[in-house]
Amino acid sequence: MNKTMKTLQIIRAEHTELIDAPIPEPGPGEALVRVAEVATCPQWDLHIYYGKPMFAHEQAVPFPYSPGQPGHEMAGIVEKAGPDCTLKAGQKVAAWRDAGHHRPGCYAQYVVMKEEHLLPIPEELPFRKAVSLELGMCVAASVMKLKQSEGIRGQRCGVNGLGPAGLIAVQMLLAEGAREVIGLDPNPQRRELALKLGASFCCEPDSGEIASRGKPGALDIAIDCVGYPQAVRNIMDRTNKAVALFAVQRDDYTLRHQGLSVIGYPGHFREAAEYALDMVIAGKLDFEPLISRVLPLAEYSQGVQLLKKQEAIKICFIPGE
Repeated sequence: MNKTMKTLQIIRAEHTELIDAPIPEPGPGEALVRVAEVATCPQWDLHIYYGKPMFAHEQAVPFPYSPGQPGHEMAGIVEKAGPDCTLKAGQKVAAWRDAGHHRPGCYAQYVVMKEEHLLPIPEELPFRKAVSLELGMCVAASVMKLKQSEGIRGQRCGVNGLGPAGLIAVQMLLAEGAREVIGLDPNPQRRELALKLGASFCCEPDSGEIASRGKPGALDIAIDCVGYPQAVRNIMDRTNKAVALFAVQRDDYTLRHQGLSVIGYPGHFREAAEYALDMVIAGKLDFEPLISRVLPLAEYSQGVQLLKKQEAIKICFIPGE
């Protein structure tokens, strides 16, 4: 094996380089993974690439950014296991959690991951079916909380925002037995994809096709995957029982919806990752339709521009090319 690898680094806003770096050694409880595929997380990529903090409390993006970051949706093959790591060389794995952007990320040919942040995937499962397991885990955390709170089976469900998270939510709600799943998004191509993935029908957010809460035809439960105040109010105005807030909330706002349960994001946990992977293996959840383009890592900037123009939902990069 070569001693060096290629890894992407965002040097400053809108400027990336493929740099040479030593292939790292895994420490105790870690595995060196040869990255087969890595997918964009549009929220992270669009913020960091353009130099905008991801969260409101952050002051500035520190450039040059950590090599390989913000790549974290990854599937690959264990190249080498460190001491006390039970994974074996040659085993296929997918990442379900990023250890933090202070560590080297997955926009690289190789990455060291903590074993606890990886899940083995079946040998016959294509990487593209598992590459976005981390996002699947995030959405699953909200879906599981909503299921525990109000139940999903037989409910009329809404998904606000049909980006990657919303399209995963559509599939999970259907898998949990929702009577209907209605998608709301201004982008007609995304509405069309949601319908192909099983949504009952889709409409623009301001459409009158969904009744206001307290009236026949309103949603029973919903998941917000947008995060902006007006979008959140809009879905709450159309929902009777509960709204799960999945998206990063961009601004402070006051909500007055008496009798409506508001479910905050419960955080990352392994059980949610296992829940999502079980759905993938069972054929009830498919990440592959979310991949609009496959590009070499050298074309990262072009991929981010496609995301910005909403000409792609997700980009899959092949670091080995």
